[in-house]
This record gives sequence, C-alpha cells and structure tokens, in this order.
Amino acid sequence: MARSFSPQNPDEYLQTLKRVSVAILSYNRCSELEETLTQLYKKGDLWCEVIVGDNASTDGSRAMVREQFPQVKVLNTGGNHGIVGSNLAYTSAVGDWVLSLDDDSHPVIESLAPVCRAIENGCVAAAIALSVRKKWIPAEKSESEVVKPAFGFSSAGVLFNRKAIREIGAYDPELFLFTNELHWTARALSKGWEVAACDHSVVIHRSAPANRSSWRHAHFYCRNTLLFLLRYAPKRLLPKLLTGFLRDIWLFTLLHGSGVYLKALAEARKLQKAKPWQEPRLSIEQFHAIKPDLRAPFSYLG
Repeated sequence: MARSFSPQNPDEYLQTLKRVSVAILSYNRCSELEETLTQLYKKGDLWCEVIVGDNASTDGSRAMVREQFPQVKVLNTGGNHGIVGSNLAYTSAVGDWVLSLDDDSHPVIESLAPVCRAIENGCVAAAIALSVRKKWIPAEKSESEVVKPAFGFSSAGVLFNRKAIREIGAYDPELFLFTNELHWTARALSKGWEVAACDHSVVIHRSAPANRSSWRHAHFYCRNTLLFLLRYAPKRLLPKLLTGFLRDIWLFTLLHGSGVYLKALAEARKLQKAKPWQEPRLSIEQFHAIKPDLRAPFSYLG
C-alpha cells in the first residue's frame, strides 16, 4: 500500500525529492533555462542535485547558470550533440531517481506527492512518466493519483530509476534527437523492466519554438522510426511494417518534392549496416502496447 504523508505536514513529500537528481537538456534557450531553474528552486533547495547537460550553447546560458544558480552543475558536451547532453546528465547523477526535463519544461512541485509515495514505497519501474502539459490548474482534482503501467514517456517530464539507467544505459547517441524515448522504452521492456505513469504529477512544457525546424523533425523522425522497426519490431510483423513504411517514404517524397525522407532512409540503412543490433526484440504484445506512431515522420513538411 502506498505510504500516506501526514495531514499535519502536507509538504512532507518534499523530503523525498532529496533522493531525486534533476537532469536538464539545454541548447541556446537561455531565458527558458532560467525559467526552468527558477521554478525548480521556488520552494527552496529541494533536490539531491540539478545538472544541466548543455550542447555548447552560445547565447550565454552557461554564464547565466554560473551567476544566478551557482549550485547547479553544468556539463558541456563541446558541440550540438542532441541527446548526448541528456546522457551526460543522466549518467553523472547520484540520486536514486533522475527527473529528466527539457530546458523549456518544469515540474509542478505541488503535484508530485503521488510519485514521491511510489518512490518511498520501493517502486521498481524503470521510469515513471509524468503528465506533460501546456498548463496546470491547481483546482484540478480529477486525475488519478495512482502510478499505473505505461508504455512510453517524454524526456521533457519523466523520472528515471537510476538502477535502470545503469543496467539499460542512457539514450542511443546516434539517434541525435527524436524517438529516443521510444527506443529506450523498447530496450527496457525487452530486458524485463516495466514503465509506469502518473497522470496526477505534472510537468509544464512551455514548448519554446526557438531552434526548431520542420525538415529536422521530418528527417530524424523518419530515420529513427525506421531504425526502431529494424531493431525492435517482432520478426513476424517486420515485413508488413517495413513495406508500409517504405511506401509512405516514397509517397511523401513525391508529395513534398523533397529528398529529406530518402536521405533519412539512406542514413538508417547505413547505420544499421555499420552497427548490427544485438538487443532482444519486442514481443508482439509489447509492440502493440507501445503503439509506435509510424505516421509521425510525415507530418512536418506541411
């Protein structure tokens, strides 16, 4: 049974956050990073530590952190290496759990009691997905506080079990961006771990538009989704899935008059050939539970 925090001390759950490291991926969004750090410390120094994995920002982000948040550790990847910034933060963390955020997302601290209860009661999930939203209304009481089984998450708001990170590893760095959560979930499930979620515990994702481009979304979603099928899809389903996905690549290449999908296809084949995959595949039941969105790569070019 989940631990009940004392009604006489409604903020007792905050003590659990001292077991949580915070890992933030950052790249050239100084004002957003400042807002995220401000929100993290609005109730004081609650966390085990806060780590920023910075992809060599050139907009003064690191100087801002040094001046305004000297207690925060900044790890510089030396270039724009995508999810490598997250990986550095995850693997250097010392907390029992790691709260993953983007530089434009922050937790609603008042909503975290259910996941704190799960942690205190020995939750063994590989990750607990938080509810990532645009806004949160304090009066909302309809969400269940239950931590329940899940089959996916967003890096903008998820708690990783550090034991799982040690066993499973962090994200595959060759993915660079997008679908890294999908690949990691597949690795976790195929190795016997479970993923959980709590709708009540909220992260606000402000979704700043800076440093976003539709071609990059199209390219990496296409390339990495194809790699996901090649590496994790059940062999019985793979021929049909590949046939449909390759058909869509050619269809949307003709529709948009763009070579971005064909380039993604060529890169996926090259990566797969250079790095034969040894991870176990998903079962048919696991694959259907994850429900990978195979149409996602084709919605970014208009």
